[in-house]
Amino acid sequence: MPKDIIAVEGKLTPLSSKTHITYQFHLEHALSSLEIDFRYAPKQFLDREASKPLILEAIENFADPAWAELYKKQWENYYPLQNLLTLSLDSPSGFRGSAHRHAPEQRHMICPDGSKTSPGFIAGDVPSGVWKVTISVHCVVTPDCRYELLVRGTDQ
Repeated sequence: MPKDIIAVEGKLTPLSSKTHITYQFHLEHALSSLEIDFRYAPKQFLDREASKPLILEAIENFADPAWAELYKKQWENYYPLQNLLTLSLDSPSGFRGSAHRHAPEQRHMICPDGSKTSPGFIAGDVPSGVWKVTISVHCVVTPDCRYELLVRGTDQ
């Protein structure tokens, strides 16, 4: 039966965009598997009027100037805006994978069995030592965004 290793919650704001939050945990002995549950909310920014200036600013900053006016006329094509948070995992010996997915609720498994290890992660032993889970905060467009991270381990 899996045992909780870390369980954390946090609140982010638009100022958190383009940052990383890393949680470290120490495994005293090797495990047969790690499970990571991650969720954040809200996913979408559903305030149309507050979204419009953000979209227009992004078009101004990033679109080819030859196309910017057309894109601005069609700004609603980019609505609704979305928050985006992703995960990566490091073992004591280095990078073990990442989950750069858009889903606001995710469950990942890391274990020796490649058929059970989640896509994006490297199957293999779950050794003792210091592990790191990093939340990459790509973009928060809502006034706040809450997340939950739960890491569980199963003994051998």
